Amino acid sequence: MAQRDSLIQKKLSAWFHNHGRHDLPWRTSFSPYEVLVSEFMLQQTTVATITPRFLTWMKLFPTLEILAQAPEEAVLKAWQGLGYYARARRLHLVATTVVKNFEGKIPQDLDQLLALPGIGPYTAKALLAFAFDQPVEVLDTNIIRVIARLNNITEPIDTKRGHLLIEESVRNILPPKKGRLFASALMDLGAMVCKSGEPLCETCPLSSECEAEEPSRLPRKQPRVAITKKKEQRAFYYRRNKIYLEKSQGPLWKGLWILPHCTSLQKPREIFSSITYPITRYRVTMELYRPLGSIPKSLHPFSIHELKSIAIPSPHRKALEKCFEQ
Repeated sequence: MAQRDSLIQKKLSAWFHNHGRHDLPWRTSFSPYEVLVSEFMLQQTTVATITPRFLTWMKLFPTLEILAQAPEEAVLKAWQGLGYYARARRLHLVATTVVKNFEGKIPQDLDQLLALPGIGPYTAKALLAFAFDQPVEVLDTNIIRVIARLNNITEPIDTKRGHLLIEESVRNILPPKKGRLFASALMDLGAMVCKSGEPLCETCPLSSECEAEEPSRLPRKQPRVAITKKKEQRAFYYRRNKIYLEKSQGPLWKGLWILPHCTSLQKPREIFSSITYPITRYRVTMELYRPLGSIPKSLHPFSIHELKSIAIPSPHRKALEKCFEQ
């Protein structure tokens, strides 16, 4: 096994040197702050989507200290379009905590990282590997896929046993140093060659070491949770060139400006507009009505121009755009 592990390390290193994604903007310096931002953005979002957004973010908040000092409203506005706004709040909270407790320097210790608000095992180990070059097991979707196929792990990876098998397999082939190169190479191999569905086995540098019997069927997961359909009614108050919104109190979209809920007393007979959007395990149909009666005093008026500069969740912004098209 030691010979196989050594061969995997050497082949991965050579492949990454020639084919790795060295041009990703957060890989130019591997500064801890840039790695932190990229890892929060990459949660449930693709590399292609976040690449331009990462560059914009770094112009707005070039340092951890500047991010920590920024008002939450500005942070949420900069995050707009990436979804899952809780990530932006957690990133902001991490920045303020590190500035307060660690003099603005992201810690290099696993336990200290895990103690930070909003940082779990994956993000902590990604920081250790990419920012501090430590040899630790980083288990993102791409790496898990490569490892499951490389070792023919047929146990569902979203079970405790399956996760432990993946973790142990990665740990077995970790080099004693150069954790950044190893994690980056595994990640890129999964993204570019050992792809989801049908992998490009004929071009894979590890094809001779791969034990997968049916690679396209790996990794396995437990049966998916069924998607639940939901409906919600929202009010479209538009008077004297002003649109009236409310600030969400959470837990969903906390702190963002949203279309207010529409009560049965406010609803006219016909729906004015509607959109459908996915969120977690739900598919939500948002029905919009032009309410009857006076505007609630709790709502805040915005001009159409002002809507561009405030933080609004994507489904509500799309609903507004559709309303103004009608």
